[in-house]
Amino acid sequence: MTQNELNNENIITLLDDNDNAIDFEIIEMLEISGKRYAFLLPLNDDNADTESEEDEAVIFRIDLNEDGEEIFAYIEDDQEWEMVVDTYNDMLFDEE
Repeated sequence: MTQNELNNENIITLLDDNDNAIDFEIIEMLEISGKRYAFLLPLNDDNADTESEEDEAVIFRIDLNEDGEEIFAYIEDDQEWEMVVDTYNDMLFDEE
């Protein structure tokens, strides 16, 4: 396996609400309280405001659809969102 293939394993393409393809790098996967979460960094978001959105990760919960396939789901619950962000931040500070 080449280095380029290794690097591409962490790259996925998702569609936004307007069906525009956006590449993301998977920067972290966490399991918290039996649920899995993916932290994604957009790689080619030409519409991003470079000052306010630069290097902002997007967080999704990984759920299963009715066919048993993994899908990315928005985290709509504020408490769940804060728990995931706090856990990630704690992990980052523990690594330093």
